[in-house]
Amino acid sequence: MQRKTSRGPSLIAIALSCVAVLTGCATAPRSEAETLPSPIQLTSGFARAGEGYFSPDARWIIFQASLPSEAAYRMFVAPTRIESNQLLALGRPIQISPPNSANTCGYFSPDGRSLIFASTGPNPPAQRAGGYNRAGSRYVWTIDNNMDIYRADGWAGALSAADPRRGLDLAQFKLTSNNAYDAECVYSPDGRHILFASNRDNLDPETQLPIAESRAIDLYVMQADGSNVVRLTTTTGYDGGAFFSPDGSRILYRSDRRGDDKLQIFSATVIYDADRNILGIQDEKQHTRDDAVNWGPFWHPNNNLIVYATSLHGHDNYELYLHRLDSDRRCRITFTPGFDGLPVFSPNAHNLLWASKRTSDASTQLFSSPFILPPYLK
Repeated sequence: MQRKTSRGPSLIAIALSCVAVLTGCATAPRSEAETLPSPIQLTSGFARAGEGYFSPDARWIIFQASLPSEAAYRMFVAPTRIESNQLLALGRPIQISPPNSANTCGYFSPDGRSLIFASTGPNPPAQRAGGYNRAGSRYVWTIDNNMDIYRADGWAGALSAADPRRGLDLAQFKLTSNNAYDAECVYSPDGRHILFASNRDNLDPETQLPIAESRAIDLYVMQADGSNVVRLTTTTGYDGGAFFSPDGSRILYRSDRRGDDKLQIFSATVIYDADRNILGIQDEKQHTRDDAVNWGPFWHPNNNLIVYATSLHGHDNYELYLHRLDSDRRCRITFTPGFDGLPVFSPNAHNLLWASKRTSDASTQLFSSPFILPPYLK
């Protein structure tokens, strides 16, 4: 009897297999090290720290943090130490917010000369609204109707003359002023506009105060000097956490408009007139449709990839995901138990900055790692 011999794959089959992998058959990451190979803790000594953003030259970050026994966030800036495109550490954080204030959402202008953040200002009256939370969980943040948006010009020079141990008050120019929540502010890539969230059009007609039991918050845009405010969304629920795409053509945000205490990720095209003034948005697209809280979305510099946090793995275990907006491809990139959220790419995308509770004392602090784009999403 003639024995049948087993033959291995031909060279042609092997070559075709390799081509398939290179052209889209790569698998999603299965471990954190594939995308974030060396996470390091950047902040310590704070009760909690988070929502950090890079300056355009990546030499600074701005972030919010609270001291032990404090409930409100202060605003800080800190210099970065970067070697071979890797963020290795932060210098001494310097407080830039007013004393006895609550603060959130700091951001640098594209030319690096100005920064903005939301603040109640010193010694604010008691807030007139509650917070947003997912029922039955600790997922919560405060909606303070004393919040206004402030701009600081020439901040770097002011810092160089300040005592870093004492900090300074950079709430120089008040861009908004009303009895509403104006916060979650970011610049457009050309620096002409500021995108923000507000409940200013959800006012009681008699008191002119926001309706406390309502969570109607919408997206707005204004000129960088606070003029020409344009409302962008008019839907039910809380639209917020918005960012312009790197080319300025779209915005990215999250919303709970289904009224189910969940958040989903959306994007929309920005409408400009001939003079590049923003008139509104159109072509809204929804990018997540699940039974989870999806929030903190941020653009990759390539204009097509985003990173965000999700509760898909439990509300005590938020994880970071990447998603290509031109496809259905998304993948998980953090695999550490506990909270990971508020992710931000460095301007050149060599590093990812985010907030995490992977700390020895279970406090939320800022972390960073070199970022490797998974072949699965190329």
